Amino acid sequence: MSPDRFTIPADNRILYYRRDAEMFGFLSHFHPAPIFVDGETWLTTEHYYQAQKSHDPAYRQAIREAATPGRAKRLSAVPDPARLTAKQSWFRKNAALPRPDWREVKLGVMRCADLAKFTQHPELAKWLLATGDAELIEDSASEPYLGDRPRWARVKLGRTGNHGSARKAARGGCRRRRRG
Repeated sequence: MSPDRFTIPADNRILYYRRDAEMFGFLSHFHPAPIFVDGETWLTTEHYYQAQKSHDPAYRQAIREAATPGRAKRLSAVPDPARLTAKQSWFRKNAALPRPDWREVKLGVMRCADLAKFTQHPELAKWLLATGDAELIEDSASEPYLGDRPRWARVKLGRTGNHGSARKAARGGCRRRRRG
C-alpha cells in the first residue's frame, strides 16, 4: 500500500474500524506491528495497552503470549461476572483486579503505544502522515473508551469517546520528528 493510493473521505473523517478499514486498517491497535517499549517487545499496540492494566508479571506474560490482539483484550477484561467478556478474564480466573489508577493512565498508555508504533515503523508513519488533518475515528460501537459510540450511548455512559486522539498525538509527533 502507498499513501498516494489513499483517498481521504469527503467528510474528512477516517473511520478505520469499519467504514474505511480496508484502506486505513493500519491505524487499528490490532494491526500487526510489533513495538518495543520499556525493554519489552509486544506483538501489537493492543497487547502493550492491555498488559499495562496490571503490574503482575504473570498477567503481563499471559498478555504477551496471547496469540492475537483479540485474545489479549479478552484476557484483560474486568472481572465483572455480569459481563460476557469476563468469562475469559485473567483477572477473574486469578481473583485479581486491574491497577487502581487505570482510568487515569490509560490514555497516556495508548499514546505511548501509538507513538512507538509509528516511530518504530517508518512506513506506517508515512501512511499516518498521509492522512493529513483528517479526523481519525475508531468507528466501533463496542469500544467503550477509544471508540465512537452512538451519541445516546456516550451520554448515557458519561463518556464522549477519545476517537483517534492517541493516533492524532502520534501523527503530531511524527510531524515534529520530520521537521527536525
